Amino acid sequence: MSNSPNVTVVDLETYRSNPDLYTNKHYYKVCIIHPKSILHYPNKSVTIDKTALVFTNPLLVYNWEPVSKKQIGYSCLFNPTFLATNTTELEKNNPLFKVDANNVIYLNPDQEKHITSLYLKIKEELNSSYKNKEAVVSNYISLILHEALKINSDFGTNSPKCAASRITSLFIEQLNRQFPIKDANKTISLKTPNDFSTFLSVHINHLNDSVKSITGKSTSTHIKEKIIVEAENMLYNTDLNISEIAFCLGFKYPNNFSKFFKTNTGKSPLEFRTVTL
Repeated sequence: MSNSPNVTVVDLETYRSNPDLYTNKHYYKVCIIHPKSILHYPNKSVTIDKTALVFTNPLLVYNWEPVSKKQIGYSCLFNPTFLATNTTELEKNNPLFKVDANNVIYLNPDQEKHITSLYLKIKEELNSSYKNKEAVVSNYISLILHEALKINSDFGTNSPKCAASRITSLFIEQLNRQFPIKDANKTISLKTPNDFSTFLSVHINHLNDSVKSITGKSTSTHIKEKIIVEAENMLYNTDLNISEIAFCLGFKYPNNFSKFFKTNTGKSPLEFRTVTL
C-alpha cells in the first residue's frame, strides 16, 4: 500500500485487463459500469444490465464478472487516508459505502452523461501538475456521491434537496474552474457570492441556502478557503510578486490581499513565502 496512490481513476477495460493492480482491499471504489456484468457477493449475485454506479468499501467481499465483451466506464479508487484528509463527514460516513447498503444505483442517459463528465474531470485533474489537485479531486468525488444520493430513493431525497445539490455542484464547479491561474495579466471574474449568483442566474439567498444545506459551509467560506489555497500555491510555486498575486486573486489593492492572507493564515504573504522557500 505504501506505493499505492491515495486516489486514482482507471477505465474499465484497463481495470479488466490488469485486475491485480486494482484489487487492493484497502480501497473504497466508486465505479460507473456499462453495459452488462455481474457482481457476486457471498450471499447473492446482482446482474447489471444497464448503466449503474457501484459503491464498495474495503470490508465488502465481492467479485466483479464482466459479461459484455467490451466494458465501458470508470472506477475511482481511494483509500481511507484520502477520505480522512480531503473529504467531509458526508464522504467518510456515506450510507452508500455501508456493507448492508443498496450499493448499485442505476442511471438514466442524462445522469450517465453528467456523472461520466465528472470522472473525466477527475482524470484530467490527476494528470495535471497542480499542487493541490487532490483537494480538487475530492470536490468532484463529493459531487458524484451527492448525485448518487439524489438518485437513490432509499435515502428519501426530495426535489428541493435535488435542486440545492445541483446548484451547489454548479457553484463548486465554477469556483474550481477559475484555477490554477496561469496568466499574471488576468484576474478571477467570480469573487463574491453575488458574482456567482449572477453567473448562475439564481437569487443570492437561494444560492447561499443551497450551498449551506448541502456542504455545511457558507458560500463565502468556500470562496475564502479556495482563495487561500490558491494564494499559498502561487506564493510557493510561482515567481510572481505580491502585487501580481493580489491582482490575479481579485484584490484591487495589495494591502487588502496581505491583510486578508494574514488574517486567515497567521502569516503575511512575504512571511509565508520566506518560510516555505
